[in-house]
Amino acid sequence: MKNALEMKKKTEMKYNKKSLITWIFLGMIFILIVIMTFMRTPEHIINTLTLISSQLKYYFLAMHIVMILLLGTGIVWKRFRNQIFFVMLFLLSLSSTVVSSIYVVIPNIIFFCVITVLVLLSFGSKKLKFDLENAKILDWIFSSIGLLFGFWYLHWVEPPIVLNALLYSPLGGVNCPTLVMMSALLILSKKPKPIRLTVFVGALTIYFGFFGMIMLGAYVDIALILCGLYLIGDTLVNSIKNKRK
Repeated sequence: MKNALEMKKKTEMKYNKKSLITWIFLGMIFILIVIMTFMRTPEHIINTLTLISSQLKYYFLAMHIVMILLLGTGIVWKRFRNQIFFVMLFLLSLSSTVVSSIYVVIPNIIFFCVITVLVLLSFGSKKLKFDLENAKILDWIFSSIGLLFGFWYLHWVEPPIVLNALLYSPLGGVNCPTLVMMSALLILSKKPKPIRLTVFVGALTIYFGFFGMIMLGAYVDIALILCGLYLIGDTLVNSIKNKRK
């Protein structure tokens, strides 16, 4: 009995140490991203994002179609919902990594690579599950906001902006629409949520929301702030509740 307790204690200590190292790594990545984004001028960032959106607009149109089909299928087909929503998250992060690599947007390459790995680890450890039937009304409200402005991001597209954003907003290529949609999907994930993935995505969503509003004049990014804050708040509250049980 004593040996079993000692073994359990050692295992918990090893897990806590590994968890701490992971959080330190994610924190350092986040700080690095903040530093790197401020190393570029707002004009340079705007020009880059506009260029990406313009040159890849038909790719983003295809991403819209694929994501809408997957979302609709995932909502209706409960049996394979976890797998379908995982594919959505994975495609969004992987696509953004590839696009960022093509245009050498180094901060985006780094954090989308990390998100891709976290999505794979969460799904592989069976922590990425979705339970829409038991989602709260607030979950649906904030998730709907994130999905709306993921598909209809009112920046970086040519006039008429309202129409073109609906067709060509750079989903799966530019950080803001991609992160807000990932946050929307994670809001609908089952509790307890994959905490590292949700906190990292939520923190980046909040940061780029404020950055876009203050530095780039993208006031639509208020949607990122709202969704990111709700995602992190809901995740942490439920994590505390589970520890108290």
